[in-house]
Amino acid sequence: MPEQQRIIILGGGTAGWMTAAALARFLPAHRYQITLIESEQLGTVGVGEATIPLIRQFNQWIGLPEAEFMQATGATYKLGIRFQGWGTAHSDYIHPFGYSGDDVHGLPFHQIWCWLRQQGKPVQAFDQYSLAVLMARQGRFQSPSAESADPLSAFNYAYHVDAHRYAALLRQQATAQGVIRVEGKVVQVQQRPNGDLQSLYLDQGTQHSAELFIDCSGFAALLIEQTLNSGFENWQHWLPCDRALAIPSEADPKPTPYTSAKAISAGWQWRIPLQHRTGNGLVYSSALLDDDQAAQTLHDGLLQPASTKAKALRFTTGRRRRSWQRNCVAIGLAAGFLEPLESTSLHLIQLAIEKLLLYFPSGARLTISDTERDHFNQQMELEYLRVRDFLILHYKLNQRPEPFWQQCARMSLPDSLQQRLAMFQENGHLLAYRQGLFQPPSWLAVMLGQGVTPRHCDLRLQPQNTDLYQQRLAHHQQQLQQRVATMPSHQAALQAQPGSESLASPSIYGSRRTACNH
Repeated sequence: MPEQQRIIILGGGTAGWMTAAALARFLPAHRYQITLIESEQLGTVGVGEATIPLIRQFNQWIGLPEAEFMQATGATYKLGIRFQGWGTAHSDYIHPFGYSGDDVHGLPFHQIWCWLRQQGKPVQAFDQYSLAVLMARQGRFQSPSAESADPLSAFNYAYHVDAHRYAALLRQQATAQGVIRVEGKVVQVQQRPNGDLQSLYLDQGTQHSAELFIDCSGFAALLIEQTLNSGFENWQHWLPCDRALAIPSEADPKPTPYTSAKAISAGWQWRIPLQHRTGNGLVYSSALLDDDQAAQTLHDGLLQPASTKAKALRFTTGRRRRSWQRNCVAIGLAAGFLEPLESTSLHLIQLAIEKLLLYFPSGARLTISDTERDHFNQQMELEYLRVRDFLILHYKLNQRPEPFWQQCARMSLPDSLQQRLAMFQENGHLLAYRQGLFQPPSWLAVMLGQGVTPRHCDLRLQPQNTDLYQQRLAHHQQQLQQRVATMPSHQAALQAQPGSESLASPSIYGSRRTACNH
């Protein structure tokens, strides 16, 4: 029988225990020994509590039933993110996990909507043609349909989740599947002559060796950066916020099925309603808002009394130049940080785990090749870059008067973002990524929600069909309203758990219906 290959995960929290649970689920226990080292004294950041729909897929991968997950973590349902004060101070739109409208005879819905507006015809706000948005604004929830022809398939959902409770649940599952947990703080890292990591020495005097190390040590990046000097790509000039405050407040008796992101004078404030409490926070630029002002702004924006004192966090937005360096893979904050504006923190963890399993070294021994490392690094870089561009878009498109926002509006853009934005501003066209989380529905939600419309529309739009287009939009909106009116409230849906156990959609939007011929 071949000797067990050893894997060490440094750091617990959500990143560490998501990694441990997934590896324990998919790697044969007789071939691999998985050890997770964490220190209760160090604690975790625990800021990210809002997710995107692909977290449902992760839970299904590791065999975690939705009802058990929601009960253990105090989760609520999430249909999208509400952005208030982005664009202008009075802007108010929702970026939904779903589509807005149906195409008409091959003409994209957003092109018809933009064209009608240009003609001076009365139309509602773009997001009002989204089922997920109407559900969110009316505080209702129902699981999506698995039938692509059903209008109820045109949305998806995620969760608001207590990150600490989620990590504890994953820890329970992972240790039950054989993951060894070791309590301790690393005081020394030993490397092999070729530069690979060999052993970690803990403050309690023990030594732990492995063939593969996974760095989930958070901002400290103890292995990937402090030891292996992977390098860091700083994106602060595009995403200028550098501090955050997080504070829980009492539970909302009627939690909303959406995350809130409200723009302030030099940043933005989040609100994430759970069943047992509400998560609140403020992300801001310390150059334009001092810590005392930020704390006061945060407290003034609370809708329920605070439960504890605020927790402060300093950060630099960016990513490791190489997430997989030698025999070490960085996952979570050790790999990079992008502010939680679009709830991507847990997704980037999930994606890194998925890619690690995809490129996991084959053979009897954990022999890592440059090919595996290079493919992993290339794909993670691309994902980080595309999430980065999408976050920058929110700041760039504002029309607010404050110095912070004016600075954001004037900033030069990465070429990748400038090209996409210029194309949309000219003719309303958006190219779908072959690889990348946010697809055209997300870009449309933000650009149209923040007041950017194209100069020209699809040439196939015909003036003689104006009445037809208006009728289709009105009929579609009426159908959605009728559907939503019959749905249970979000609170009732929570009390009626378990929810949907159907296979999670591979899209964050649900299923797309491409024609509207009714």
